[in-house]
Amino acid sequence: MSQSGKLMPNLDQNSTKLLNLTVLQRIDPYIEEILITAAHVTFYEFNIDLNQWVRSTSPFSWPVVGRTLKGLYLW
Repeated sequence: MSQSGKLMPNLDQNSTKLLNLTVLQRIDPYIEEILITAAHVTFYEFNIDLNQWVRSTSPFSWPVVGRTLKGLYLW
């Protein structure tokens, strides 16, 4: 168990990639593979009232995927 008390799975890199692919395919069944994953991604949103970009509060990883259905992209 980790220090936070949560049970953490002990998965190798291939198992983790397969698990992530399964989760993504629930959202988009046309995803056939994860090509790469950016480890640290931060999104910005433009605040019209402040006239400036505001950084999102939580950085996360972002997968780049290959899909069987061409012409439609998942962002």
